[in-house]
Amino acid sequence: MKATSNEKKLGRRVLLKQGAALAGLGFVGPAAAPEFISESKSGNHIFNVRDFGASGTRGQKATKHVQAAVEACAFSGGGTVYVPPGDYTVGTIILKNNVNLNLEAGATMYLSQDKADFISGARTMIFSENSENISLTGKGKLDGLAQYEFVEMRGLDPEIAEEIEIARKAGIDMRRYYRTGMQTFMCVLNNCTNILITDISVVNSPLWNIRLNDCDRVFIRGVYIYSDLEKGVNADGIDICSSRNVTISDSVIITADDSIVIKTPLEKGKEKANPAENIVVTNCILASSSTPLMIGTETHGDIRHVIFSNCTIRNSNKGFGINVQDGATVTDIIFKNLTIETRRRHWNWWGSAELCKFVLSRRQESSRLGQIKDIVVDTIIAHTMGTSVLKGLPERPLENILFSDIQLFMLPEDAVDKRASNAMNFENIRGLKIHDMSVTWDEDKPEPGWKSALSLKNINDFEIRSFTGRQGLKGSIDPAILLDDVQDGLITFSKARKDCTVFIHLKGSKNNDLTIGNNIVANAGKEITFETTESKKSVKLSRN
Repeated sequence: MKATSNEKKLGRRVLLKQGAALAGLGFVGPAAAPEFISESKSGNHIFNVRDFGASGTRGQKATKHVQAAVEACAFSGGGTVYVPPGDYTVGTIILKNNVNLNLEAGATMYLSQDKADFISGARTMIFSENSENISLTGKGKLDGLAQYEFVEMRGLDPEIAEEIEIARKAGIDMRRYYRTGMQTFMCVLNNCTNILITDISVVNSPLWNIRLNDCDRVFIRGVYIYSDLEKGVNADGIDICSSRNVTISDSVIITADDSIVIKTPLEKGKEKANPAENIVVTNCILASSSTPLMIGTETHGDIRHVIFSNCTIRNSNKGFGINVQDGATVTDIIFKNLTIETRRRHWNWWGSAELCKFVLSRRQESSRLGQIKDIVVDTIIAHTMGTSVLKGLPERPLENILFSDIQLFMLPEDAVDKRASNAMNFENIRGLKIHDMSVTWDEDKPEPGWKSALSLKNINDFEIRSFTGRQGLKGSIDPAILLDDVQDGLITFSKARKDCTVFIHLKGSKNNDLTIGNNIVANAGKEITFETTESKKSVKLSRN
């Protein structure tokens, strides 16, 4: 069915506006040039898929028709492939240089359930490789028609082995969702440059929604991505893999797995992955059954110069995280201006409703040992249920970690398999600063397992300044701040909240060079207690 004259006129008006937006973002190639989509000069530079045989009727295959429009567009030097309102069943669509695939509002591309509609080696609906000046735009939708089954757990995930055992002991139903049907991504771009993805909706993906492999200069704005928060196994929102100069903004991403994740996977035949760097994520609304803002776990190449800012995170299993297992150095990372609400999700998801988790480990004994350093967490309001963990290794501590202007509210867990203890655990860190932080525990429904607000173990060179809090349970002997084998530290200008039993407790045999003073401790039964006499010798108490 060919496009009607009304469709052509409507398409040109829409695409004229789209072209202005593309040009405004610096797209100077044919895909963005206004003359290609103007009313007077459009010529053959708008390619309506209806003119190439696509019917717009769901169930009638449209792969070859849409691809024919793309080929014609690329052959002419570039322009826009226009998809008018309708339902299109497609397999793999391969974008080419200087092509803008524009889905009009009311246009939906449904993932074909026929494996023959997909090209070999590309399990995805939208695909491009070694291309430049490509874009996916419009108010239309990509629908992956994901399918699942709810059955008994298969195998054991080592990442959550402890959590699985807690769930078993609590009598939790150990069934979970697994994918069935087509195992495909929605959009995969390999080694592409100058990419724009804007306004599009991507829903019900069987696997990752948008995957960027080794791409440069990527602009993603105003997208909506959705997968079922309980069923959507491995349906990440946006995976930034070894890519650079990436901006993601003004988007709503609700996914069962990570919403936005940066990683550096190792490609087959290579010894090391390219770095991921110069990445900005801002002004987004996120929800995830795993981690909304994530770095790792695939970390074969370095990850650096990343800013996550001005985001609202709701209904998530964790706020944000860094997990290095494959030898990368993750450095110069900022998490700033975030409002966060977490809740416990189904046991099979990674996370325990905590604010954050930064972990350095080896995936295998033979894996290289990586590094996490120079991390800033600033201006956060978080209502959480789980224990946050920041943990390096004795031989490779985390370095230079700053928490500043943090309001952390600990709420009762909405699950029977309880996990929370301390509000925050810090272990094996060199250079830790905690400034202007408060921890507030729910008083109406306190959890029996709650302990200290802050726990520091094997920390060297630390400063706690302007902290406010107490232990989790009124009347318990747990301190507000627990110190265990810490050195070269300062705790000052901090305040014990009402019903604080002990403000600071020292344990361990390796404490050294600690200064504690100028704190407001009138609400505390005791300012400081010591496990041993040796611990007491390590502390210098300064008074107002």
